[in-house]
Amino acid sequence: MDSRRAAVAVNLPVYNERQALEQVVPALLEGLRGRRHVICIVDGGSSDGTRDYVRRLAQAGESIVLLERPKPGPGCHRGDASRAGLEWLVANTDSTVFVDLDGDGSQPPGELSRGVALVESQRFDVVVASKYVPGAAALGRPAARRFASFVYNALVRLVAGTSLRDHSNTYRFYNRRAAELALSFAPLHTGPLYMLEMLLHWVAAGLAIIEVPTRYGPRLGGDSKVQAGDLVAGFFGAVRVAAAFRLAHLRR
Repeated sequence: MDSRRAAVAVNLPVYNERQALEQVVPALLEGLRGRRHVICIVDGGSSDGTRDYVRRLAQAGESIVLLERPKPGPGCHRGDASRAGLEWLVANTDSTVFVDLDGDGSQPPGELSRGVALVESQRFDVVVASKYVPGAAALGRPAARRFASFVYNALVRLVAGTSLRDHSNTYRFYNRRAAELALSFAPLHTGPLYMLEMLLHWVAAGLAIIEVPTRYGPRLGGDSKVQAGDLVAGFFGAVRVAAAFRLAHLRR
């Protein structure tokens, strides 16, 4: 193991993702081979054997930590879990590269090495795996969902006034400065909107952010945790978050 290479901390929130994790975790471990790493799996009350699977991996000697948390309530609480995992990783590791990704397999672990290398180069603070830059692809997604995602991101970009193309993909790579900044504010949301808050705080702080193309695919098993109410709240909530960011920026 090369101690000169940056230590990587992977933040992986899950809820009933046993089937997908059986493919995602081995792929992550392969991508991290040869460097120090920790994978923090934040479980929000799974009942499908996810926790048992993760415990077995940890007991087998893999660098995996399981954070067990009760599900805060109905709907998707991706933000709450992400922040809990990041808090643990910042407090308990000396990692200098952090990775956020979903546990459903839609965000390819095979893209891990590229994102880590860009942060490790110290040219960028944050790398966003983007669905809306040349070379990107969204595979196996209904046309209506792709259209809604496109409109969502275009509206956030317009209201917030950023140059980013993809504000919604949670597959991100970032350095310790960005990780600590993400923990420096009190979030307004526990769901996916927290990830937008996080991104806009990085923009406001002037961090060097680059978008790279990703091949966003279908989930590898289980059901989506995002409910219809989450989608509606997320759309209008994103506009409010973007507008608040723009207003704060104009006041400076």
